[in-house]
Amino acid sequence: MSFEISKEKNEIKENEKSAINIALAGNPNVGKSVIFNQLTGLSQTIGNWPGKTVEKKTGSLDFLGYKFRIVDLPGIYSLSTYTLEEIVSRQYIISDEVDLIINVIDATNLERNLFFTFQLLDLKVPMILAINQMDILRKRHINLNFEKLEEIFKLPVLPVVAVHGKGVHELLEEAIEMVVYKFPHSHYNGTEPENCSHHGHDYYREVHLSDQNNTPNECSREKFEFPDLNELFEYGKEIEYKIKRLQSEIEKHNKQISKFKYPSRFLAIKLLEEDSEIIEIFGKNPDLGYILKNAEKYRNELENMHGEDIHTIISSEIYNKINKIIDEVQEIQPEKERKHDRLTDKLEHITTHSFFGYIILILVILGVYYFTFNFGDFFGGLIDGGFSKLSEYVYNTFGEENIFISVLWDGGVGGFFGAISGVLVYVVPFFLIIEILQDSGYLPRVAFLMDRAMHAIGVHGKSIITMILGFGCNVAGCAGCRIMETEREKRISIALTSLIPCAAVLTVVMGLVGRYLGIGWVLLLFIINFAVILLVGRILNKSMPGSCTELIMEMHEYRRPNFSVILKQTWVRSKEFIFKALPLLVILGISLEIILIFRLLDPINIILSPITVVWLGLPAVTGVFLIYGILRKELTLALLLILADSIGITLLGLLSPIQIFVFSLVTMLYVPCFATIVVIAKQTDWKYALQITLLEITIALLIGGSIYWIYTIFMAI
Repeated sequence: MSFEISKEKNEIKENEKSAINIALAGNPNVGKSVIFNQLTGLSQTIGNWPGKTVEKKTGSLDFLGYKFRIVDLPGIYSLSTYTLEEIVSRQYIISDEVDLIINVIDATNLERNLFFTFQLLDLKVPMILAINQMDILRKRHINLNFEKLEEIFKLPVLPVVAVHGKGVHELLEEAIEMVVYKFPHSHYNGTEPENCSHHGHDYYREVHLSDQNNTPNECSREKFEFPDLNELFEYGKEIEYKIKRLQSEIEKHNKQISKFKYPSRFLAIKLLEEDSEIIEIFGKNPDLGYILKNAEKYRNELENMHGEDIHTIISSEIYNKINKIIDEVQEIQPEKERKHDRLTDKLEHITTHSFFGYIILILVILGVYYFTFNFGDFFGGLIDGGFSKLSEYVYNTFGEENIFISVLWDGGVGGFFGAISGVLVYVVPFFLIIEILQDSGYLPRVAFLMDRAMHAIGVHGKSIITMILGFGCNVAGCAGCRIMETEREKRISIALTSLIPCAAVLTVVMGLVGRYLGIGWVLLLFIINFAVILLVGRILNKSMPGSCTELIMEMHEYRRPNFSVILKQTWVRSKEFIFKALPLLVILGISLEIILIFRLLDPINIILSPITVVWLGLPAVTGVFLIYGILRKELTLALLLILADSIGITLLGLLSPIQIFVFSLVTMLYVPCFATIVVIAKQTDWKYALQITLLEITIALLIGGSIYWIYTIFMAI
């Protein structure tokens, strides 16, 4: 990725390239991922942290002759050890892999965000403060004094509007200045500053130096300036005294403790807070046992003195300091009422209203499906019509009974066009609408509205976000369940999200039931689906020990969607289907034609016929299609279309209306795709993934067969 830069800032030569490792850290929903996407573009990899079920996002880019490696850390509120995300983040921050932290802060919620900043400062790692969402702050007629912020924190503090890419490349310029030139208070001008003076704590980091010929020399250790935290912030007299006593005792054992890389002051504070990881570190060494006893003694003394638990005491001290800083740096302009502000306030009020909010939510959901259905039906029809005309020309030219035409045209080309007309035309508009809702800020309002209802099935309103993601893709939805606070809530959310009809299922439903039976039958399918979700949620809520926690999340102000970002994210979501599913569909289309020619479907379908034919009332040929659906749900529809076309009949000639309904219902409810099963196993374990798989297959067959036989008996009467 490249940026437009001035010539004087591009004087670093090619052979002076350095690898700069940056970690993006901050609270959830502050714009970290937006900055990450702006910087790394498509050069991203997503996996898990070693030995953990927490997602790891890394990316790379070249800028000003330097190579950067960016890691987007999980969004967290503190550096405690309550969640895996917090443990992973703080262990990575103090590792040798990190050169610099960019602490992303929401300008509209400084108080909460700066609490995390103070904890990061205790780790004494080079850091830049990126104050994001400045556009929203200005709309509220609030200014920040950035010079004062830099003076207070003794760190670079930069304004950013991540969604529009403003201030993003300045973060990289400042990163080069801090990591390479070791002088965070000056602005980068392409030359190494002279006569650098260092004060405060000494921070040592290995850096690569170059001689006059720009040849890399041996790695040496240089001093890095870091703010003196005692100057920046001291707790109350009694607390500070206890911290310094512990810190002094810890520093007597530097040789034993240094391998853990945490600064002594951070260790002292965490010992007072009964941090599980730090207590375990000290507990393993008999020589440090007395420090643990002293920490417990000091903790009890402070709690008795203040009448509060230690976490409340320390948090109150930090928030008092934060509020003083905010008073110094924040300037509220005289109220200038604007049309935009009135509109935003009214929109906020009506979309979270106890009655109208739900009406709007229902209308939004119906609108999403109506737009997706009409868009897909219109363009799908055009593509089908075009392919039919092309097929007539091909058959007239080469003959309809030609085996090569059957395999290559009907199977290969037919599979390609069938995937586009029957799948892609529904997937793309759905992803587009979801991205608009997410970028505008509507999805957190949905979580707020649904919180009470979600408690009935054992989770809080945040789960609705993972479920809405599940409408796009169950893989993304189940992976997103890591945002849940407890293992219980995560497992319940995963089970429920895996039952959400994803874009692939939507494609099947719209392509079969919507096209041939009408929208009313589509609504009936979704009513059954959501009744199953409610039933499974109630069962899991009753059977799993524990209770649901309360909802805590940010709700940012509504903003105008950035269509550049939306289109990019829509493409990222859609390209997986284009590059992974389309080739697979072509291969399967060709394979199906070969199987049909040599009559190889019969043995598989005979084995499955007691279920497909006897119980579900479907044609025997659908058995193998349901198996293909485990790879990707939309394959069931695409292969049905290919089969109907290959034998010269319409889909209504292949399936009766009740068979279309039952087939679609079973496809909605039975085992999620294989990729989702793998993600569930990674988030929990294989035992739980297999339990969910068996549960959903059982539910699908039970309900699908019951509906078929009830319909058959009713028609007979």
